[in-house]
Amino acid sequence: MDILITSKTHKGNAACVGGLILNTNRFVRLLNPGNWDQYADTNLDIGDVWDIQFYDREEVEAPHIEDIIIQSKEYKKEISNLTNFIKTCGVTIYNGAPTQIFGGRLGWTRNGSGYIGNRDNLPANSVGFWISDRDLTLDEDNKHYNYPTTNQYERPKRFPYVGFEPKVQIIPSGTLMRISLARWWKPEDSDMNERCYLQLSGWYDLPQPKQPKNYIEEDDDLPF
Repeated sequence: MDILITSKTHKGNAACVGGLILNTNRFVRLLNPGNWDQYADTNLDIGDVWDIQFYDREEVEAPHIEDIIIQSKEYKKEISNLTNFIKTCGVTIYNGAPTQIFGGRLGWTRNGSGYIGNRDNLPANSVGFWISDRDLTLDEDNKHYNYPTTNQYERPKRFPYVGFEPKVQIIPSGTLMRISLARWWKPEDSDMNERCYLQLSGWYDLPQPKQPKNYIEEDDDLPF
């Protein structure tokens, strides 16, 4: 089946690669035999279309139902304008404030992190597309993007960035982005229930900033 590569995110020293089956608009996460993620230098690049033969992973835990195991793959072509393609292919796109993401099912922590915590009210998938109605700005910690609030007593909504693309200072409103949920997780020795935390996988069709020759991307410390 023809699969469009839509994301490549850090997962330890590996790459978590997401895609979209073109004839069904099914979200998939591309694993190798043994349920292994891709190597960080994988040639499965965002915007490429591959003809991939696969089978579904047997053991999945909702909402992370996208896992498939690659049997064979053949490169076909590149799609240059991903924003236009995704907007017109018929896939669901969340629009507006972060509260619209995943159909309003997200909870928010005091520091502005989004999460899914109710296993009885899960979204259909752990990934999706979103267009924000406001600019997102890179936080001073260089790890999160912030969605501003008009309430002076409320912290901005915060999105940990896990993509491979070089960071930009501002993601303008109207930019098509991909968002995802990390795997179920809770801190050790905690009484709280497991949660799937919201994260920003990447964006489409923004100019890439130039990086200095000695630039090294920091490892993320998110739970997966």
